[in-house]
Amino acid sequence: MRKIFSYILLTASLTACSSILDKTDLTGIDERTWDHESTATLYLNRIYDLAMPTWPNLSGAATLPTAIHDVSDDYNGGDQKIWYGTLSVDNVNDFFGGNASNNVWAYIRKTNILLTEIEKGTLPQDVKTRLKAQAYFLRGWMYFQLVKLYGGVPYISHPQDWVTENLFVTRNKTSECIDSIARDFDMATSLPATWGSSDRGRITRGAALGVKGRMLLYWASPQFNPDNDQQRWERAYKANKAAYDTLVLDGYGLFSNFANIWFEEATGNKEVIMLRSFDGATKASTFDDAARPNSESNGGGGAYQPTWDFVKAFPTIDGLPITDPNSGYDPVYYWKNRDPRFDATIAYNGAIWPLSNKSGRKQWIYAGVTDDKSKPNTTGFYCRKNVNPSIIKDNTKLGKTDWIEMRFAEVMLNLAECANATGRTQEAYDMLTAIRKRAGIRPGEGSLYGLKPGMSKEEMFEAIMNERRIELAFEGKRYDDLRRNKLFDRLNGKKRTILKIAVKAPYTVADLEKTDATGIPLRDKLDINGADYTTYFTVTEDVLDTQKPINYPSTYYFYAIPTSNITRNPSLVQTIGWGNGTFNPLD
Repeated sequence: MRKIFSYILLTASLTACSSILDKTDLTGIDERTWDHESTATLYLNRIYDLAMPTWPNLSGAATLPTAIHDVSDDYNGGDQKIWYGTLSVDNVNDFFGGNASNNVWAYIRKTNILLTEIEKGTLPQDVKTRLKAQAYFLRGWMYFQLVKLYGGVPYISHPQDWVTENLFVTRNKTSECIDSIARDFDMATSLPATWGSSDRGRITRGAALGVKGRMLLYWASPQFNPDNDQQRWERAYKANKAAYDTLVLDGYGLFSNFANIWFEEATGNKEVIMLRSFDGATKASTFDDAARPNSESNGGGGAYQPTWDFVKAFPTIDGLPITDPNSGYDPVYYWKNRDPRFDATIAYNGAIWPLSNKSGRKQWIYAGVTDDKSKPNTTGFYCRKNVNPSIIKDNTKLGKTDWIEMRFAEVMLNLAECANATGRTQEAYDMLTAIRKRAGIRPGEGSLYGLKPGMSKEEMFEAIMNERRIELAFEGKRYDDLRRNKLFDRLNGKKRTILKIAVKAPYTVADLEKTDATGIPLRDKLDINGADYTTYFTVTEDVLDTQKPINYPSTYYFYAIPTSNITRNPSLVQTIGWGNGTFNPLD
């Protein structure tokens, strides 16, 4: 059986090691831990388990606390305090949530202990270097998550002595944090280009370079760079170009089948760069259960329903936006002749979606549909992406689908954005056309795959943002894209839109669901691509945000440090825009 690298702290038969690693005071860990590769690796694995990203619906006390940031205009849900501008200074507590042993600072401390104490052990230097390189990446990753939210934070690079050391540390400038994180990622570039199957999920040199490129892209973006400092963009470009070139050298590239990227774990899938692995047993994903219709889940259903706004973002098969008069877009049969990623991402009323291995199964989303009466659909659509149709409903909480945090297409989009910002327009075109070609869009005139020729920098930026929205949908990237580009400003005052689908009189739900002598209901015999659709259904546009419009204040681009943290450490300074805050996150 293929062994899969697990982030869970393995106890195996090392009873003595378990007692060592269960100590509350981690600075008192048995020094023999660092004399054996097995025990040192177990310690590192625990940091992986705590620090590595996961499916948003699985985020909790045992991982970095990011569930509150599962916010997007592309689907329903999201924290109402964020959407409607009612956050208090204590609502975003990623800075120091939980208790002293269960928060990001405790995880950083664990990492600093490894980086310091392992040098005192007797392991061969090459083993030390390999373990430390992974720990450097994980420390940089955790700090990156903090800086995205708050700007500069105290950058602590050693395990503080709780007795003799002054613990009232101050916040580093954001620029200092960025440079320190970049150095941590650089330390991980000594890692292998690939790992064996038993170490699936460990960080590679390509992952370190790719995430460094992502971080420097964020640092160059309007959230951190309102004056559009071109030196930051050039630095980000060079980092992303290095990541792209190294990954190509190491054999990475776009996977041929967009719809199967998440389900194909064989060595032939060279698109996956950074992941958290699931085995469906000791570590299981429940995304399938959350995203599926209730009737095809094990008690879940209803999450991640696409909005009508998002559905309209997909171009046609020719790559043209649906607003283009030459696109051939049909506003009634809106699913026809769309970018093939549409069908891989969106389940609409009447779409063929063979969940639970039911060949030819059609998904129905009209009001009053009996199948999902206990948890009716809200937006008129279901998320199809990342949902494995082969899983039967009883096993939807036992998912094996890995969380892919970074894949090659994102590196290409990151490079395209930096190339555009630095005047390398053709390179941006090259990245976008390659992604669209893989998607299955037709080449069209000039083999531009529907892209407008001769775009200005501003037009190309909009094209890249829309491509990111489509290509990376439901991969946890939209919220960061909205924040770093200050695109929430465009959403303010608006409401997310949905489609309401009803059975058209004189027909009723009972009529559609009545079965014939062979047990087939009328609805499953309808030709939704023809006149049957308008004969049996009416479709109206409505709003998801029924109470009030979106209100994302400018202060939310850098969140407040919770009061409890400042109470514990008076040397911390609150962020400008929150209370009497004076810390400038742009420095």
